[in-house]
Amino acid sequence: MIDSPAPASDRLQTLRTRLAPLKEDPGSVMEALYVAQELFGYVSPESIEVIAEELGYPEAHVFGVVTFYTMFYTEPQARSIVRVCRDLSCHIAGAPGIAAAIEARAGIRNGQSTADGKLKLELVSCLGQCDRQPALLVGLDVHGPVDEAGAVRLVDQILGAE
Repeated sequence: MIDSPAPASDRLQTLRTRLAPLKEDPGSVMEALYVAQELFGYVSPESIEVIAEELGYPEAHVFGVVTFYTMFYTEPQARSIVRVCRDLSCHIAGAPGIAAAIEARAGIRNGQSTADGKLKLELVSCLGQCDRQPALLVGLDVHGPVDEAGAVRLVDQILGAE
């Protein structure tokens, strides 16, 4: 999420500008949603309207894509979302211990955010990083293989960041 966000109207204009190159690509809704989420920290109702208008889709279609995929949010989120893969290869390689270490260090459980809004923990299905297991995704950055100590260091970096 943006630490000191520009006014929503400025971010909507930035969204329009960044969507311009996507207008010719019929499969660009996902990319547009990532842009909106980057600008707002979530996919706001206003950004859904802009995406639909700019890309020529009904708002219901754009909203359907947002709500189908778990990586998009329709409400404000913590600044950093730490996703821990819990599928088989990561599980065998130590993901449960990593998740427990993150929970203990941050004082939260799966699906919760820290009180200061800096970190949210999500246990997720496959991140597509089986060759780097156990893997974490922090924002859009993949970390792996990672151990419990490495996960705690990442949490400390996030929580220490202003």
